[in-house]
Amino acid sequence: MAKEKKSYDLVVSITEEVTKEKIMGVVERAAVATGLYISRIGGYSRVKYHNSVHWHFKRDKKEPGLIDATFWKEGTKFWLIVRNNEPQWVHDTAPLLQKALEGELAEL
Repeated sequence: MAKEKKSYDLVVSITEEVTKEKIMGVVERAAVATGLYISRIGGYSRVKYHNSVHWHFKRDKKEPGLIDATFWKEGTKFWLIVRNNEPQWVHDTAPLLQKALEGELAEL
């Protein structure tokens, strides 16, 4: 029997021209547009996704739940991670954040 996935990904389309420097501004603007703030910026799985940037987005400091995002230039990948057990606001807001990120990237 297959294991049930604990999360799902929302892929954000990017091109090879998107740099780490450009993505930082894109992420900040998309967070504001979606009513979120960035609670953490770091790396994600330094072995598997070397030189990646990873963010945690929250709606309120005291509210449970968060949305993860990872940008990996070497793999030309950018995705949001939503855990299945997150509060409903996370599931509702993640697609909005995905759309805001894609809108900001289209402006580059």
